[in-house]
Amino acid sequence: MPIGLLLTNIFLLSTVASFGQTLVKEKYPGGELRAEGSVMNDKKEGEWIFYYPTGKKNSIEHYKNGVLHGKVIYFYPSETKQGIESWKEGAMQDSAWYFYSNGRLERKGLFENSQYAGTWNYFFENGNPKRIVSYKNGLPDGPIKVYNENGFVLQEGNYLKGVEDGEWKFYTEEGQLKFYGSYHAGKETGIWYEIKKGQKKVYKKY
Repeated sequence: MPIGLLLTNIFLLSTVASFGQTLVKEKYPGGELRAEGSVMNDKKEGEWIFYYPTGKKNSIEHYKNGVLHGKVIYFYPSETKQGIESWKEGAMQDSAWYFYSNGRLERKGLFENSQYAGTWNYFFENGNPKRIVSYKNGLPDGPIKVYNENGFVLQEGNYLKGVEDGEWKFYTEEGQLKFYGSYHAGKETGIWYEIKKGQKKVYKKY
C-alpha cells in the first residue's frame, strides 16, 4: 500500500475513533466532486462544501445532527456570493443577505422560523431602493414603499396579514401624487381621489 494512502487511512480511522465522524465525498454522475464534509451517525455534521460540476464552489453549509445549523453561504457559478443565511436547527433565523451576480445587494432582512419577519429592503442593480416591506409570520404586514429605478416613490401604503389595508398612495414615474384612497381587507373602500394639474377630484366611490 502506498505510504500516502496508508497515512490517509490512519488519519481517517483516527478521526472516526476520536470524534465519531467520517469524512465523505459525494460525486456527480460524471465523477466530478459534488460535496465534501463529515458525517456522524449517518447525519451531516459540521462544515460541508458543495460544488458545481465545473469545480467552483456552490455553497458552504454548516450542519448539526443532519440539519442546517449555522451560517450558509451560496455562490454563483462565478464564485461571487449569491446569499448569506443563518440557520438554527433546520430553520432560517436572524439576518440574511442576497446579492446580484455583479456583487451588489439585491435584498436583506430577517427570518423567524424560515419566514420573512420585520423590515426587508430590496434594491435595483444600480443600488437604488426598490421596495421596503414589513413582514410578520411570512406575510406583508405593516408599511410598504415601492420605488422606480430612478429613486422616485411609485406606491406607498399598508398591509395587514398579507392584504392591503389602510391608506394607499400612487405616484407617477416622476414621483408626483396621482391617486390616493383606502383599502379594507384587500378591497378599495370609501372615496378615491385623482390629482390632475395640481387639482384634486373624486376618481371613484366604493
